[in-house]
Amino acid sequence: MELRDCAPATVAVHAGERRRERPFTPTVGPIYASNTFVAPDPEEMDAILGGSLEGYTYTRHHNPTVAAFEEAVALLEGAEAARAYASGMAALAAALLGAGVAPGDRVLLSRDLYGATVSLVRDVFGRFGVEAVTADLTDPSAYEPLLERHRPRAVVAETLSNPLLRVVDVGALASAAHAHGAQLIVDNTFTTPLLCRPLELGADLVVHSATKYLGGHGDATGGVVVGPRERIRDLYARQKLLGDNLGPFEAWLLHRGLKTLPLRFQRQSASAWRLAQELRDSGRFRRVVHPLLPDHPDAERVRRLYPGRLPGAVVSVDLGCDREGVFRFLRALRLVVPATTVGDVYTLCLYPWIASHRSLPPEEREAMGVTEGLVRFAVGLEEPGDLLADILQAAEQI
Repeated sequence: MELRDCAPATVAVHAGERRRERPFTPTVGPIYASNTFVAPDPEEMDAILGGSLEGYTYTRHHNPTVAAFEEAVALLEGAEAARAYASGMAALAAALLGAGVAPGDRVLLSRDLYGATVSLVRDVFGRFGVEAVTADLTDPSAYEPLLERHRPRAVVAETLSNPLLRVVDVGALASAAHAHGAQLIVDNTFTTPLLCRPLELGADLVVHSATKYLGGHGDATGGVVVGPRERIRDLYARQKLLGDNLGPFEAWLLHRGLKTLPLRFQRQSASAWRLAQELRDSGRFRRVVHPLLPDHPDAERVRRLYPGRLPGAVVSVDLGCDREGVFRFLRALRLVVPATTVGDVYTLCLYPWIASHRSLPPEEREAMGVTEGLVRFAVGLEEPGDLLADILQAAEQI
C-alpha cells in the first residue's frame, strides 16, 4: 500500500519517517545538526551539487531532517513537493517570488488577510515597485471584474481568514485568476490539509505557517510552501542564495508535532464550535464569529465547501468595549493565555488591534471588521467548559 493512498491520520504518523540509512534505518528520524556532509567520492559530490543525484552537501542547500518534514507536509497536502522556511512569513515571501512577482507588477490581496501579509506586499515588495491592491474576495461574482481591472501577477488569499474567519471559494478564484494570467497563492494555515487541499482546487502554491497547527506545541517556528515539483525546484534554487532555511532542530520538532495533527485539530475544532455556541448563547458579547454560526456571512459556503466537517479551531468575539476594556479583560483571564499565534495546546487570546493588524491604519481595520473590541481565541486542548467559565468571568471585568 502506498502511503499517499492512506487516510490523513496514517499519513501524519508515518510520512517522512524511516528514510533509509546505511546500514540501518532508525524508527524516528534523527536530527542532522551538521553544517556539511561528506560524499564517498568527488564524482558523487559533483553529481549532488549538479542536481543529477539526490543527496546533501551543505545545510543551507538541504538537510535530511528538513527533507523528512517537507516530505510529510507534501504528502498531507497531496502535493508533489514542499520547501521549508524559517517562518511562515519567509515562506509567503518565497511564494510571491516563486509566482514571478517583479517590479511593476500588481498583487491582488484578499481584504481579510493577516495584516502582516498585507504589510509584506505593501511595505517590502512595494519598495521595489510592486503595487498591492486589496479587495473583498469572498464574493465570486467580483473575481472577473477585479482581475480584468487590475491585471495582477499574483492573487493571495486564505482558506479561512484571520481573525474574521471569512471563506474564499478557492476553486472559483483559481479559475478566474488563471483566465487572466495570474498565479494563485493560498495560505492554508487556519484550515490545514485536513479540511482543505487547495492544490486540488487549482491553487498554484500553498503556504503554511508551520508554527501553528502543523507543529502544534508552541516550541518551533517555521513555514512551508507546497506545490508542483518544478515550482518547488525553482524555490529551492532561490533559497540557496537567500538562506531563509528552516533549521534541523526546528524541522524535527515540527515533524514530531505533525504526527498528532489529526487528533489535535479534531479536538480543537470541536471545542471551538461548542465554545462559539455557548458564548453566543450567553448574550454577553456584541458579536461572536464562527463559520458555522447562522449569522456568519459565509455560512452557506462553509457548509458547501466543508460538508460535515468542523471548520477550524478559532473563535473571534467582539467584547463591545474600547482598548482599555479589552486590556482589563485580558488581565482577568486565568486559563486562557493572552498571547499571539494559533494552534498551540493552550488556548490563546490575541488582540488584533494591537497585534496582527497593528500595522494597518485604524480606518482600514474598522472597514475590515477588525474593531477595537475584537479578540480572537485560538482554542487549545483544555476542557471547553473550563474555557467558557474563564472567558465569562473575565468579561465581568470590562
